[in-house]
Amino acid sequence: MAGTIEELLRSGDNDPITGEAITLIHRSKVIPTEGQDRDDWDNPETIANIQSIRKSAQIKIDDGRYFGIRYPLFVGSPDEHGNFPIIDGECRWRAVENLPEDLQMLPCIVRTGSKKEQRLDHTASNGARKGLTLFQTAMSIQRDEKEFGLTTDEIIAVHGLPNQTALSKYKAIHKLSDRAKELVRSGTFQDVNLVYELKKLDDDQLTKLEKRIGKGESIQQAIKALTPKEPKPPKEGAKTPDAANENGGGDPDANNQTGDNANDSGLSESESFVSLTVGLDAAKALAALLDVSPDLDPKAMQAALIAAIKALAPDATEGAE
Repeated sequence: MAGTIEELLRSGDNDPITGEAITLIHRSKVIPTEGQDRDDWDNPETIANIQSIRKSAQIKIDDGRYFGIRYPLFVGSPDEHGNFPIIDGECRWRAVENLPEDLQMLPCIVRTGSKKEQRLDHTASNGARKGLTLFQTAMSIQRDEKEFGLTTDEIIAVHGLPNQTALSKYKAIHKLSDRAKELVRSGTFQDVNLVYELKKLDDDQLTKLEKRIGKGESIQQAIKALTPKEPKPPKEGAKTPDAANENGGGDPDANNQTGDNANDSGLSESESFVSLTVGLDAAKALAALLDVSPDLDPKAMQAALIAAIKALAPDATEGAE
C-alpha cells in the first residue's frame, strides 16, 4: 500500500489506565503473530464474535463518524519491514478487513518489552477477560435503549447478540418477579435460555429451587424438576371436547365425563391447545410486543413470530404451524 510510515502511523491519545501512548496504526502495517494461543478462527462462536465487532465498528455516531475500534490492540515493536506484530487484538484486526478507509486506522499500544513480557501481555489479556453477568447485561441493554436511544440492530451489534430472539431473552429478565430477579442478579447461572423457565416458577417453587441449588444440584436440573408440565396439543384426528359435544347432541355434561369416556377426546383434563389465525394488522401489533420487525413480508413475519413465541415458551409451541 502506498504511503510513508508517517502517513500510516498517526498520533493518538494516552491510555487512561496505564498512561501509555495510543498510536493509530494502519491495518496494513499490523500483522498476526504465528503460534498464538487462539487457533479457532473457523469456530462459529469466534466468527460470530468477529462479526459482532465488525457491526459495532460500522455504527454511525452523531457527528457522522464511525464508532470504529475503541479498545487498543497491543502490538510489538516494528520489524525490519515496519510491520507491528499483534500481541493482543487479532479479532479486532480481522473485524475491519475490507471496511472503509476511516476504519483501517487501529488504536494500538506498542509494547517494547522482552518476548517473555509480551507473552505475559498476551496470556494475561486472554485470562482477564470476563463478560458481564446476565443481570448486568440486561441492565446495560435497558440503558442503551431507554437512556441512549440505541436501535435494536445497534444493541444487538454492541452486545454481540446473535439475533432479536436473544435480545428478547435479556429483556425478559426485567419482567421476572422481584425474587426471581434477585436469583439472576446473584450470578447463580449465566445461561440466558433459562430465564423463560425461571419465569414459570412461583414463590414456593423458587424456594425449592434455592434449596436444590444449595445442595449442589445444577440449576438446569433443578428448574427442569420444578417446572410445571406444559399441555400437549391433541393428536391429529383426535376428537376435541367441542367436537364430541357436536356429535353427541350437545350434552352439557359431556366435558365433565369420568372413566373411559373422559379420554375419548384424546386430551386429559389438564391438556389444551390453541390455534389462532390473525390478520396482518394484528400480526404487526403482536410483532411489536415480541420485538419482531413489523416490516417483514407476511410469510417471514409468521416464521419470526413463531420463533419468538417458541422462545417464550418452547414446549408450549410443539406442533404449531
